[in-house]
Amino acid sequence: MSHQALVITPKSDKDLSKLQKQFNANVKKINELKQQLEDDEASLRLIVTRIQGEIIPIEQKHFNKIAELVYVFDKHHDDPFFKKKEKAKMADFIINQSHELIENKGDQELKTIYDKYANEPFDKMDAKAENATAEMMKEMMSSMFGVEFDTDADVSDPKKMQEYMEKKMQEKEANAQAKKANKKKTDKQIEKEEKIKEEAKNISKAARSIYTDLVKAFHPDRERDEAERDRKTEIMKRVTQAYEKDDLFELLRLKIELQGSDIDSLTMADEQLKYYNKILKEQVRELEENLWQLRMQSTGSTGGEDLLSRFGGDEKTMEAKIARQVNKLKNNIKMIEQDILSLRIRENMRKFLKNYEIQEELDDDFVNFLQSDFFR
Repeated sequence: MSHQALVITPKSDKDLSKLQKQFNANVKKINELKQQLEDDEASLRLIVTRIQGEIIPIEQKHFNKIAELVYVFDKHHDDPFFKKKEKAKMADFIINQSHELIENKGDQELKTIYDKYANEPFDKMDAKAENATAEMMKEMMSSMFGVEFDTDADVSDPKKMQEYMEKKMQEKEANAQAKKANKKKTDKQIEKEEKIKEEAKNISKAARSIYTDLVKAFHPDRERDEAERDRKTEIMKRVTQAYEKDDLFELLRLKIELQGSDIDSLTMADEQLKYYNKILKEQVRELEENLWQLRMQSTGSTGGEDLLSRFGGDEKTMEAKIARQVNKLKNNIKMIEQDILSLRIRENMRKFLKNYEIQEELDDDFVNFLQSDFFR
């Protein structure tokens, strides 16, 4: 059933009230978000399947070729043909390329080569980088949110930082609430709190009344006909699921679909519409959060462009994007293979090193952390 069945239509020439317009806007937004969430989930499943089957195997071959190139540089480094400055450039190339392969692809065999050229072993250097990143993030979070970090706080990666921050913010909120509770409340504050409690009760009642009507009509326990009992059992699963999720949109849709009601008869009173709008607005917020979380799930721990943005679209667009990535990897592999053949000849290696510049050391761990899920 289309969401149009949930839209309030004006009678005769009379315009819709403000509450009715808000209701229609909320219904339209929820329908759009539900559809987008459903489409994105389906697209992401397909993208992941395509990546696992088509991109990852060739990507692995790509990384293997880079590793093979690193071994070529390693072999030349021990050759007395090369000068000290040239060997320094080789070492820089080996460190940079092997570090990326070890960190991102878990190539443990390259650790031996990395440790041969780096000032510190990979594991020790990695631990120091994590500690430095953690300290910088502690200072940043303290400045932004006024959170005091415990001396033994483990915030060495984005996930741990996020968990710790959520815990500290909850503690901060709880302390603020406790201080607020200890203060003597004015009559106006007490009246406001009671009003909020009563409104929350009425909001819950608005959704529950629809749920109760559906339970009375479709509970299967007293149904003697087996086929009808099975039908009602399935209906109750849908009804209960919608109610447990506070999905007023779906409860209203089910009532109209199953009982032949119309939305106008269900939303006549302004007071009732007011509570419906509050529930629906909260649904909009939750669906937007679900979409955001889905994007984050497809982004990965180091941040960057999510898979839906990178490979999503209609079937033709997705096909073109994946083919483009596969072709890019294949072309890179061909170029690396040519480099391997060429650079095995030491005279060609010397020509390459002449134009190679030693890279400035960047704090990639800190950059990656700033791009992580915690800041998305």
